[in-house]
Amino acid sequence: MNETLPHRLHGRVQDAAALLALPLDARQIEALALELTGPVRALIAEAVAAAGEDAPVAYMPAPTVAVDEQTGVTTTEYAGCTTRIADDVDYDSPAAALAAQLRRHHDVRATDIPTGSYLGLTIRPRTLAAWQWWLAKLGISDDAVTVQGTHAYAVGALDGVAVHLCGEDTAALFPDGAMRPGLDVDFDTPAGNARALVLRQPDVTSAVIVDALTLEVTVRATSLMEWGWWLHQLNIDPARVEITGDIATATGSKDGAVVKLRGEGVPDLLTDRAAARLAGLIAPATT
Repeated sequence: MNETLPHRLHGRVQDAAALLALPLDARQIEALALELTGPVRALIAEAVAAAGEDAPVAYMPAPTVAVDEQTGVTTTEYAGCTTRIADDVDYDSPAAALAAQLRRHHDVRATDIPTGSYLGLTIRPRTLAAWQWWLAKLGISDDAVTVQGTHAYAVGALDGVAVHLCGEDTAALFPDGAMRPGLDVDFDTPAGNARALVLRQPDVTSAVIVDALTLEVTVRATSLMEWGWWLHQLNIDPARVEITGDIATATGSKDGAVVKLRGEGVPDLLTDRAAARLAGLIAPATT
C-alpha cells in the first residue's frame, strides 16, 4: 500500500497491455498511467464518499476571480490552476476553448490567453515521458525545445491555435547534454513582439522580457509630448502614473502583452503644471 497511485496504475496498465497484446511501448504505458491518475482519483473519492449514508458531501472550493482593469486581464484560480485571459478575448474563441480543454490535464498549472488565437500553456510534467507526450500533442520536435534555467520552452500549435509551452522544472528530467540552452525562445511571444516594436524608438534605454506575456520598458523622454506618446501607445491613463523620486512608473498593454513602463526623469518634466495640464499629464504629486 506504500506505492503511489500512478505507480500502481502503471503496473495495472502494463498488465492489461500485455494481456490484450496491445502495441504500447514503455513510454506510452507511462503516459497513459499518468493520464488516468486524475480520473481514477476522482472515482475513488466518489466511492469513499458514497460508502456511508452519513458521509459528508465533498465540495470543490469556489474559483477565485480577480479583474485587473488597468491591464485588462481577468485571472481565475481554481483547483491549482491559474487562468489569465484578456478582457477583449471571447470565451468562445479558439484559444479560450483550447485552454478549457487542456486544463483537464493534471499537468497544467496555468493558461494565458492574450488573444483568441494564441495560448500560453504552463505545465509541470513529472516524467520525461509525460513531457514528450505534450510535445507530440502540440506537434513539437525535440530539437525545437530550448532550456532556460530549470524550465523548458517550445512553440507548437493545436486546433489552429499557436501554443507557447513552458515546462516548469522540466530541465531536471533531461539527460545531461540532451537539451541546448535557450536564447531566443521568448521573442516569439506577445512580449517578444512588443519588445521588437518599442526598440525602434530612440528614447528606449531598456526592454526586458519578464515572461511570455510581460515586458519591462525603460524610457528617457525629453519632453511632455514624448512621455504622453508612450502613455497613449500603451493605453495608460495618466492618472495611474506613480512617481517615486525621479522615476515615473505605470502599467499598460500592447498587442496582448503587459508592459511595465518606467520613465526616467519624467517627474522633472511634470513640474511645469501649466504645460502638464495642456498635455493632459497632471503630475500626481501636485494635483
